[in-house]
Amino acid sequence: MRNKMLENRNEIILEGKGTIVILLINSVVFIALNIVPRLEETLLLSHQIPLIIEKLWTLITVFFSHQVLIHIVLNMGLLVYFGFSLERLTSAKSVAVIYFIAGLMGSLSFPLTGLIINGTGLIAGASAAVMGVVAAYSVLRPNVLILKSKAKWWTVALVAFSVVSAILLPDTLDSDIAHLAGILVGVISGFYIKKRIVS
Repeated sequence: MRNKMLENRNEIILEGKGTIVILLINSVVFIALNIVPRLEETLLLSHQIPLIIEKLWTLITVFFSHQVLIHIVLNMGLLVYFGFSLERLTSAKSVAVIYFIAGLMGSLSFPLTGLIINGTGLIAGASAAVMGVVAAYSVLRPNVLILKSKAKWWTVALVAFSVVSAILLPDTLDSDIAHLAGILVGVISGFYIKKRIVS
């Protein structure tokens, strides 16, 4: 019995290796940002286009970076549930690619929203990347229950949250647009994978 439990645990870990790698990177960067002075200036994304151009790598490092505990807990919690599920359907590579492209599209949306609102400070968080993973899985398995709710309703809730937030809290428009960009990438990726599976 114990051997079977160990085998099942090892199987889950092997199946979810892409998700685990993303989770570990985010965890290490979170710890580093909270103990290394001024590291946020190197890893986080600026609202200002000249600073983004000066530090292009921040378009990528931002979606592996969190400074606040509740932020990383929420994002990584969603990633664990949806990332493992998506990886079982597709592959570690698919999860990593969707996470990366959704995160990058979220990052690239910031200079565009900067033309609408004058944002200040530095941006942290993997929300756009994680929402891309959630949306992709929701397209592939819309009626599967995740945390007592169908997968499709998770995506609907994330879209609704971002839209309502943008309307009620205009200062968060840049983050909300980034979330929606990540979700769009996830939806497109989900349909692309679905089409390949069917064909």
